[in-house]
Amino acid sequence: MLQNITFAAMKLLLCVRRLSDHQPLLDAMAQQSGQQLSPQPDPQSATYIFQTRYMQHEIDICEMGYGAFQSGYKLTKALAKQRYHLALSASLCHAYKPDIAVGTIVNVIKDKPGDLTHTGSDTADLYESGLLSTDSFPHYREAFINMNNSYMNVMLPFKKVVSLTTAHYGDTATLDARREKYKADIETRDGLSFVYACMYERQPFYQLCCVERNLATGETDTTKALTTLNETLLDILQKL
Repeated sequence: MLQNITFAAMKLLLCVRRLSDHQPLLDAMAQQSGQQLSPQPDPQSATYIFQTRYMQHEIDICEMGYGAFQSGYKLTKALAKQRYHLALSASLCHAYKPDIAVGTIVNVIKDKPGDLTHTGSDTADLYESGLLSTDSFPHYREAFINMNNSYMNVMLPFKKVVSLTTAHYGDTATLDARREKYKADIETRDGLSFVYACMYERQPFYQLCCVERNLATGETDTTKALTTLNETLLDILQKL
């Protein structure tokens, strides 16, 4: 149960991968606020930022798409135009540990880059390849750590996790190796695209994921994960 803490009117950036995954959320927001997205989504348009109002907040919704190349570009473009009180990312993930069940909402406080390398090796990551330095901003001990979301952590009692951003989702054969090497709880395909841009722009952010697949148990339920994610986002917006 979320704590009922009310903040002043905020300018929010809500980052999603695909608007159609969040139609129940958009419909609920429109019904309660009387506000429609502006402009209206059009599959023939290159528009990826949509404005709306909900409660007392102004909300820009960024449809980032899937994959690091487009999500990174679109978010960076959005942050270059506008400063937000908070950028909130909502996406799905895979869990490494059996106790993080499908449908669980998690708060990513640390993100690590995984097998994103040009060497052809199945095990070398960007640090091991010498392409990233642990001493340069915003890296910290081979990770990207969100140190700027303390007020969200007070309000939102979600499990704090370490995430691995990887070029491809793992399977049971790679589960143990990745879990041991990176000490991670979950994995995503493009979490660091969001984190990296926010950290470089000094943009306060919060990365929320819902587990759609548990690699340890083999359970998968995308419908349940999306339903839980949309319900949680609506609850958060109502309590901000």
